[in-house]
Formats: sequence, C-alpha cells, structure tokens
Amino acid sequence: MATDSHAIVFGAAGLLGWATLNQLLSGYPSSSPFSRVTAVLNRPVAESDLCLPSGPNSPSFGLVSGINLLQTNTDDLAKQLQEKVPGAEGITHVFYFVFAPFNDDHIQECTQNCGMMQRLTGALNIVAPRLRSFVYSAGSRGYGIYNPSGVFQPPLEESMADGLPEDYAKTVAYPWFRKILTEASKDRNWTWSEVCPDAVVGFSPNGSAYSLALHWAQYLSLYAYNHRGSTDKEVEVPFPGSEAGYRSLYTPVSSKILGRIAIHAALQPESCGGKIINMLDNDTPVSASDLWPGIAAWFGLKGVGPAEDDTLKPSEYVDKYRHLFAQNGVPKGLTCGVGEGKKQLDSVGWWLTFDRQFSSKRLRSVGFTEQRDPVDGWLEAFERFREAGIIF
Repeated sequence: MATDSHAIVFGAAGLLGWATLNQLLSGYPSSSPFSRVTAVLNRPVAESDLCLPSGPNSPSFGLVSGINLLQTNTDDLAKQLQEKVPGAEGITHVFYFVFAPFNDDHIQECTQNCGMMQRLTGALNIVAPRLRSFVYSAGSRGYGIYNPSGVFQPPLEESMADGLPEDYAKTVAYPWFRKILTEASKDRNWTWSEVCPDAVVGFSPNGSAYSLALHWAQYLSLYAYNHRGSTDKEVEVPFPGSEAGYRSLYTPVSSKILGRIAIHAALQPESCGGKIINMLDNDTPVSASDLWPGIAAWFGLKGVGPAEDDTLKPSEYVDKYRHLFAQNGVPKGLTCGVGEGKKQLDSVGWWLTFDRQFSSKRLRSVGFTEQRDPVDGWLEAFERFREAGIIF
C-alpha cells in the first residue's frame, strides 16, 4: 500500500462518520498509509467544534462543506469535488456515512439515497483514478428488525441480508447500494465493503438524530441533576422499556471499534471487498439488563428494571427540563441534542423485544480481532459529551 493514500469521509460530523474520522486522525492503524484525510460536512463547522485529535504524526487534514449530493447530477458533482476537495484526484479510500431520510416513505427514501450513491460513484470514477476502496454503512434494518419480532433467527449472519421478504426489501436501500457499487466498480481498480452495525454507541459533536447514547445521556444527566441531594439513598432510575426489551439480546458497537472496523475493511480489499461485514464490540451478546446499571452508575444513579408506573419517556423528560442546561452553563445541551429521531429512540425498549445479536464469524475471518466490554463504549461516549459541554 502506498504511503500517500488520501481518505475522504462523507458525513464526517455524524455518529458513524465522526467515529471513523477520529480513528483516522488518531493514526489507526499504527502502520497507517494515510497522508491526507478530508472530512466532508453537510454544513460549515469550525474544526475546533469537531473535538478531533491532533498531533505531530497526524495526517494532513482538511474540512470541506457545501458539496451537494442530493440536488445535482454526476458531472456537476464531479466538478464540485474537483473544485472543493484539494487533491481530489489522489483520493484512494472513500468512507460514506450519509443517509437522507424521507419522512415515513421508505420506498421514496430508497430512491433518493440510491440516486445519491449513483451520482457519487459516477463522479468518483471521473475524478479519482487512484480509488481503491469504497466503504459505506448499512444497518440492522437490512436484517429486517423493523418487522415485528424480526425476520431471521439470530445470530444474524451477513448471508441473510439478501433473503429479506420482497415487501420488506423494497423499503431497504442497502441491497440496491450493493448493485450500484458492483456495477460502478466493474472493470476498475476499486471495490466496495458494506459495514453493518446495530446499535452504535458513540459521540457526535453536533448532536444526532438517532444516537441512543446521546438520548440517554441527556436524560440521565438531567435526571441526576434534578434528584441531587434529595435522599441519602441511591436514586433509582428505571429502564425506559418493557421487561422483554430489558432482557432481549443484541450486539452494540462503540465509536472506537466501529471506526477501526471501517478502516480495516478499507485497507483489506482482498478479503473484505464485495462483502457485508457485521460490526460489534464483543462476540458475546448483551441485554439492557447487563448494561443499564453501569450506564446509570456513571451519573450517580442506580439503574433498575422497567417500572410499571406511567413515567415520562426520556424525550419528554428532556423536553421538560432542557432549559436547565442553559441556566447552568451547558448551552450546547440545547443545541446539540437528539433531533427528529427522539420518539423512535424512546420506543427502543418497548419495540426491540426480540433477540437480534449479530454473528462475528465473518468479522473475525477477515482478520479483525479486537474486542472490548460494551459498557466501556457507553462510558467513553458520556465522557466525550461532558467534555464537549452537551451534558452536565
């Protein structure tokens, strides 16, 4: 691998994009070939607000905004890349973490996102003759978890992704992405990898529409603030969900591991090219009952199982008390919270009541062996949210 590789990260301020960008700028892997990293953002953000690492051994870094993936054509997009991205002709590795929702119309959502993917790959074929790898993220929707009780029997293996029921498959963009990328890379020197997480536990500097870690962090931060000094005993906080949701098994992935898997896939096209690869922190699945006590303890609370009383949902609680952030010197708690996905995140503990753990067989077979305790990913995210001034 040449030592002058140029990585470009689309969606770099989002939950998955930031995770990968952070690892690229942290010098992962130790033998990193990247001499240049470009972060593409939807809107301008000051570099200092991205909370990124820096050091003498970090690659050259550039921030780019204003590239329109949605309302353009292939030739115009190629021109945008050439004009806005310094060294665009030297791009070797693409990390694509962009997904544009379309209200509740998932079929139109597929059409919209497939168009973006088609235009970008076409533009890269014009602009970037040195391209070697295109890594993009899918998700557990590709395994049918939006169907009541799911579709497949866990552990969920990558080969299952092409076996979705027809009526469900037409609402999922990922199978179409695979076809678009296979066609775009035909007879060229690059290949693609689809990396697939379930619950992503991590930090994003500007908030996130669908970050469960941020959702719970702001909820528990305010809950602890409001109950400070109210009793000599530990303050209990029930899990927001049902008993079935509290006990169901899954395999979360933290920012650190997610970013490293994405980079590993990009640098190993021989073993990872043309494949879906599951992302997870640990081979052993966990339940919320394993995690909730440790999550709550970080805030000085005692995490307990679901309560039967009609308590406020996390988003309702945050909406009621969010003003306390601004009143107590944490103004980013107002502007960098969870967005439109808050109601869906509220429902996680009631909706995901079935086991849905991922298989790690393929991930290990392609040479990625690192594991970590899933609780550590939550606590690491909370530390970052606090350092960024998003929670108490």
